[in-house]
Amino acid sequence: MEKELYDFKCALEATIVAMQKAGTIRDFYEMAEFTEQEQWIKDYIVKNGVKFFVTHPIGDEEFRVNSGVFQQRVPNLAQELYVDFRLFETLVRDRLNEGYTLMKISFREITDSIISEYSRILGEENQMFVKSKKEYLYATLSFHVEPDTEANPAKHYFIFNLDTYHEINVNSFGDFKRSRVGQILINASSDAYVAECIRYDLILVKQYIDRIHMYLEGCLRKNVVRLDFIPCIGRKKTMTFATGKESLYLATMPSDNNKQLLSADFPYYDQGSLEP
Repeated sequence: MEKELYDFKCALEATIVAMQKAGTIRDFYEMAEFTEQEQWIKDYIVKNGVKFFVTHPIGDEEFRVNSGVFQQRVPNLAQELYVDFRLFETLVRDRLNEGYTLMKISFREITDSIISEYSRILGEENQMFVKSKKEYLYATLSFHVEPDTEANPAKHYFIFNLDTYHEINVNSFGDFKRSRVGQILINASSDAYVAECIRYDLILVKQYIDRIHMYLEGCLRKNVVRLDFIPCIGRKKTMTFATGKESLYLATMPSDNNKQLLSADFPYYDQGSLEP
């Protein structure tokens, strides 16, 4: 019986993934009438979170267009940006257990002064990598309680493209919008706008990790090694504007030990809200 239930959930997930990738999941969810099998699917979506299953996935065509806009407008900033999946999962679960509720990915420009400041905490290999990002878009990861307090101060990390994470002080980074990379991205937006960071509900990030374990690793027996964050330019929701602004954002996709995106079996996701 337990195996039958597991197989049933895998079948539901496969059907939902197909609609998410086709960009038809919202139309399905908003239908007025359902067959018995379709009602099972809708009930599964409602039970596990409408926002997670309907709002946050990006259809393959939308991703193709928006990632193409980034490549076309700012090709010289394009480099892979990823996190080790197990390291990322550890940080997310540990911060949740400590009471943190928000995660942010903040866009950064790496300068000589930044490299000098953090050279003491980075190993030689990681230090060489950070130096290689001087001309490209980079990011840091942070966790927050709203509002940040002395008891639960924000925690910031170097983790992207590294083999371990390092807790850092970010006061020396400065205003991303005033940086060279920030100005390039502002000029690439039809609204002359770039977000400084993307804000994520931490419990939804955990749900994303759990879905990878359940569906990709469990149902499909895939070996997930890292999460790729692929830069796109598109019109996205923000925290302070009633309508979306065209801006840089990041679409996530798991990849395997051969660095192959698992995009044939999983939807691209945009779980965050852009912040100025």
